[in-house]
Amino acid sequence: MKLDQASSLEQLIAQELRDLLGDKANLDPDTDLRSEGLDSIVTIKLIVNLEVNFDIQIDDQDLLVDTFSTIRKISALLSHKYGVQP
Repeated sequence: MKLDQASSLEQLIAQELRDLLGDKANLDPDTDLRSEGLDSIVTIKLIVNLEVNFDIQIDDQDLLVDTFSTIRKISALLSHKYGVQP
């Protein structure tokens, strides 16, 4: 995946998170999202939104705290395993 594609996917994920966490959250690609308010309920909402928006189903084995800890990790999962392109 090219850098601009990764950046675009990260921006789409950041927008989903902004909708869930609010505009004050620090949503840099490597920020630990748990420190910005990402809890289990928000994570489930994020997963559902990603599955609907990208027409995928995230496998149970990918539902790990670390997998959803940063925007960059979420982007990598979506692009490498599920072929999501912005």
